[in-house]
Amino acid sequence: MKKGSICWITASYFLDVDLPIVPSLQKDFDIDWIVISSAKSAQSDDAYIRSQTDMPYTSLIDNGYFFSLSHYKAVRELIARISSKSYDWYYFDISDFLFLYPMLKRHLPVDRITMAAHNAKVPAGARYAAFARMAMKYLFRHFSNFQVFSKNQLHYLQSRLPKANIFYCPLMLKDYGPLPENKERKTTSFLFFGNIVKYKRLDLLLKAVEILRRRGVTDFTVNIAGYCRPEVWDKQYQPMIHSSENVISDIRRIPNEEVAALFGANDYFVMPYQDIAQSGALTVALNYSMPVIASDLPSFHEFIEDSEHGWFFESGSAEALADVMEKAINTPRKEHSEMVEAIREMVKEKLSSQAIHDRYRNYFHKMISHA
Repeated sequence: MKKGSICWITASYFLDVDLPIVPSLQKDFDIDWIVISSAKSAQSDDAYIRSQTDMPYTSLIDNGYFFSLSHYKAVRELIARISSKSYDWYYFDISDFLFLYPMLKRHLPVDRITMAAHNAKVPAGARYAAFARMAMKYLFRHFSNFQVFSKNQLHYLQSRLPKANIFYCPLMLKDYGPLPENKERKTTSFLFFGNIVKYKRLDLLLKAVEILRRRGVTDFTVNIAGYCRPEVWDKQYQPMIHSSENVISDIRRIPNEEVAALFGANDYFVMPYQDIAQSGALTVALNYSMPVIASDLPSFHEFIEDSEHGWFFESGSAEALADVMEKAINTPRKEHSEMVEAIREMVKEKLSSQAIHDRYRNYFHKMISHA
């Protein structure tokens, strides 16, 4: 089959989504891969890419806020570069509507563009939620080819755009290297990992900790690891921590090389989210076969079966979360190990890297052949 050409644009904040995919498509397509980074992150982005692949790519620097003149200049440079060539297909994994989306519509054939829509339905409480909703409205109005990463988002977008061409493929599991040697733990440990933002409801977890302590349940540890804006952490979350014995916090951007050890040091992954489209953090937990305690949301049901891969609790209820955490604390190690094995089997069946790669290949062959 004749190779088609794809111009693939990745914003650095979605690099962990595209990096496992793009190099695997080289055999089937001629790919011009452009990664957009800030000057601050460009060096670490390059190191991350080079640790995973020797595929050539172009780095473009964008240092501006989404409304700034410097950002406009970066977008204009990108458009000038890609519009000067002729590609069979264009794929954009970037969230930027103020300048980029209108310029794409003006300078490129929108019927040959796929836009990755990570949050077709923007989670309540997401950062810049109002702007994100405006971006989605613009995309829905002016573009027709989309990718979503969860069935929940697929159903939402199909209800909004019944005539759109929507490609669904789950996120590739995120692998940060092998787990360290497993050391037997004396107490049950829970992990909250990732950027700390309002809709992830860390406050519910901290309230659940205090509920357990009032019940006399203290034989556990909650590890909080991830970045939070300092003023938000100091004002909203730090005052809720009343026991350094039960809650350990590491508030920073966790380097990639530390992630595997972090997951290896805990028993359960806690996701008390109030809303979610899909979760990159969940793919890390599943990659390391860690049982999950999650809010009872449709997006989580796609991969987690209650009592088999973890447990669900009533969304928004700290009391219900405390109940499930207490159940986990009292769960024998044998049952925990059975959950771990069940996750491994589910991953082999639904989320193998080969199956996901094949879906991308088939999608682009189909789109390019009909372009």
